[in-house]
Amino acid sequence: MRVTAVPTRNAIMLSVAAGVAVAAKADTVAFGAHAGDHTIYPDCRPGFLEQLARTIRVGNEGFLVEDFQLVAPFLTVTKTDIVTAAAEMGVPFELTWSCYKGGDVHCGTCGTCWERREAFERAGITDPTRYAAAPTRER
Repeated sequence: MRVTAVPTRNAIMLSVAAGVAVAAKADTVAFGAHAGDHTIYPDCRPGFLEQLARTIRVGNEGFLVEDFQLVAPFLTVTKTDIVTAAAEMGVPFELTWSCYKGGDVHCGTCGTCWERREAFERAGITDPTRYAAAPTRER
């Protein structure tokens, strides 16, 4: 998974999302990082989010709606926990995307495809995802 790390990626994407939110007078930007991301991606850690939220508030003073917030509802839970909660809410998993390689279907071999398969398996929930390749022992 370390090869998927892109320095400041989330700072860039969340800044763009905040700009769009400010222009639309939205009160929230949500970020989908989960607890499993912390060890690999520095910009998925609580400290980063706290600082970025502060920066967004300071940098947009006078333009933000009063209750604006940057939230990361999954920051302290595992991907398995997310799959379990999403299943309880009826999330259409077949419409969600995790693969880093892109394409018409999930590749089935990249790190995020592995994590996705593993989360469904650990949650005891059938994974409806179409994968181009069966998992192999090499990662």
